[in-house]
Amino acid sequence: MTKWQKNAAYALALYALLVVVFRFSSGGQGWGTALLLALVATPLALWMGWLRRRISEQAQEWGRRRTRPWPEERRR
Repeated sequence: MTKWQKNAAYALALYALLVVVFRFSSGGQGWGTALLLALVATPLALWMGWLRRRISEQAQEWGRRRTRPWPEERRR
């Protein structure tokens, strides 16, 4: 599987899961409403995952570039 296909499969699986969750949640939305809500929530969930991954990568990079050692790494 290429990266594009893997991402598409992941997005489709997330969409299907969100449709089922919205349909059978305690509120009991109809199928049409559940499909529309999942259509809105899927890109938002994917973006939040991407943002979390990007922030973590930047934090790791910043940690490697730190000029002063961390307090727990200092010799006493």
